[in-house]
Amino acid sequence: MTDPNKNDLMAGICDMISPNPTYDISFSFLDQTTGETSELFAHKLVLACGSPVFMKQFYGEIKEQKNPIPVEDSSSDAFKFFLDSLYNKKPPLKSMDFQLLGKMYYLADKYLLELLKDSVIQEVSSRKMVTEKVIEAAQ
Repeated sequence: MTDPNKNDLMAGICDMISPNPTYDISFSFLDQTTGETSELFAHKLVLACGSPVFMKQFYGEIKEQKNPIPVEDSSSDAFKFFLDSLYNKKPPLKSMDFQLLGKMYYLADKYLLELLKDSVIQEVSSRKMVTEKVIEAAQ
């Protein structure tokens, strides 16, 4: 059975959980509280087709030489959902808390993904704010 979040074009691309021989880039994360590192794997071509920032980073005049690429401005959870969106998987915005939505918006803005930014804004706008959640949303 195929995943309903994948379209036919992406149906053959594996999840970004463990190394796969077709991956040609990885992103590393250091958990500041535990000191543990983790990695997410991807395909440069898929990322470059989805984001002009990745296009310049991987195929521009000054190509990225690091592999893995250390990611210091995002959690691995947020970056995984972000990468999923580039693989045409719909991120579960409705189940995300405000903090994770903020991280998703930041990544969408940084990598120039206007549709994802719009989706995050729409999700945040659709939520009924209660006093207890205002502080969470502001962080």
